[in-house]
Amino acid sequence: MNNEDLKSFKHIKHIPIRYDDLDTMGHVNNKAYLAFLEEARIDFHQKVFGLSDMMKFSMVVAKIEINYMRPVLYGDNLFAYSKLNKLGNTSFEILTCFVIKKSEEEYIKVSDANVVLVNINTKTGKSVPITEIEKEKLMAYK
Repeated sequence: MNNEDLKSFKHIKHIPIRYDDLDTMGHVNNKAYLAFLEEARIDFHQKVFGLSDMMKFSMVVAKIEINYMRPVLYGDNLFAYSKLNKLGNTSFEILTCFVIKKSEEEYIKVSDANVVLVNINTKTGKSVPITEIEKEKLMAYK
């Protein structure tokens, strides 16, 4: 994977690898990817929606799919590249590609994930339409 392949992704988040993220084989454990996704997703939401208080965010995770391609090791320079993948009436999907940056020209894709979020009414817990303003903001990250 090269830098050109990643240009369609408008959101980038560096993900530091902690020793605690490793399994007994010295690879990043699959459970760590959920935390990585959360970290990238919160940063994505803050940038897209200009949020300073995530406690007022009313979109919840409905589905996560993760594909693992290569192991990640302690010390690897890991980045999450995210973009809007699909936009519906009450939900949207974020595609995130995890890559190890070897050099300015060389990136190795190690995993990708799709996360579906649903906009809810926090009092009723029922899904509600995403506003037109929110849709415009999301489309800027497609």
